[in-house]
Amino acid sequence: MPVLLEEAGYEGVQIDIEDALNFTIKSNTVNSSIQSQAAMAISEQVGDLSSFGVSSGIDAAKELIGQTARLEFKERTCDSAQCATWTDTDLGLTGDDLSRAEAATDNVGVGWVINLQFNGRGSDIFSDLTRRISTIESQTTKRIAIIMDDQLLLAPVARAWIRDGRTQISGDFTREEAQTRAIQLESGRLPVPLRLIQESDVDALLGAESLKNSLVAGMVGIGLVFIFMMIYYRMAGVVAAFALLFYAIIVLAIFKMIPITLELAHIGGFILSIGMAVDANVLIFERMKEEVRIGRTLSSSMEVGFGRAWPAIRDSNISTMITCVVLLWFGDRLGGGLVTGVAISLFIGVAVSMFTAVVVSRNLLQLMAWVGLGGRINLFTPEPLNRTGPNPSHATASRGGI
Repeated sequence: MPVLLEEAGYEGVQIDIEDALNFTIKSNTVNSSIQSQAAMAISEQVGDLSSFGVSSGIDAAKELIGQTARLEFKERTCDSAQCATWTDTDLGLTGDDLSRAEAATDNVGVGWVINLQFNGRGSDIFSDLTRRISTIESQTTKRIAIIMDDQLLLAPVARAWIRDGRTQISGDFTREEAQTRAIQLESGRLPVPLRLIQESDVDALLGAESLKNSLVAGMVGIGLVFIFMMIYYRMAGVVAAFALLFYAIIVLAIFKMIPITLELAHIGGFILSIGMAVDANVLIFERMKEEVRIGRTLSSSMEVGFGRAWPAIRDSNISTMITCVVLLWFGDRLGGGLVTGVAISLFIGVAVSMFTAVVVSRNLLQLMAWVGLGGRINLFTPEPLNRTGPNPSHATASRGGI
């Protein structure tokens, strides 16, 4: 059976056998063409099908969009005081007749209660109900069944005739229990103004292909940045390339440790943060170039360049991180998954870029100066050296004095 379904186009097939004649097939890939192919394959290889139906969790979810939870108040008649068996009578009292439901502290005792208030129509129905079932004889067998979506929430007993539509449900509730029940009752009275505006289907294979193409685009982007930096800044560009590679490894490791599932939004934020990481190196190298022009050595130019570039790197990266926090706050509250994904990955990338630009790039440049490349400054700047300061090789000294 699994082989037949895979040939028909199903992905990730799981078969739950109920009995010899009934079974359920679960798969991530179900469309109209694949459904018909599967039905034909099963009929040809296994035998005639008595029934063939397809249920979709997505379709079930779409049916719930815009639907308010169905809240009903019914008169429950129990066969005994324990109410092991009962019958419910419909009163026509629903969530539309409920004006308010809230949790409150019990005024006459210890604990929490649920306050209910009905509108005009609901007050009349509730008044008639409590008048009939609040007698001593009825309290042992009569209850008010509060049902939401065919699930019983509460079944309180009416101990008095409620004429004004204001009532209180007690029952040794904790604060959390009372608030939860009140929220459930509120959800049954409030309309949900949601409607389906747009629908798009993304196949699992298409999503995997999009993710693969995004990763390839990211690697191509990093490669182009490597080439540009090495051509323009020469050995300093090589340092930037190593720092950028180290940066990418750290960021992906953080994504793995948190963990973060790489979606298109996260990859977009990661690629954007690559530009921030390169920008920090560009600031450092340009500052170094200015110091080399006035006659400093490579080691001295590096130290001064890093010191003068750091305030600009710090301020720009911190402002970007603040923007990421704002995007994350709005995305989390407004349900913007794409915004949240970009904000998280960009924040992590910018934070790591500050570390790699200042620590990794600096140490690599110091290593190059230490191994003897400090005397060949022309390898670290794209411009011809026109030093404005005195040339140490032509300096003269005099022992005499006046």
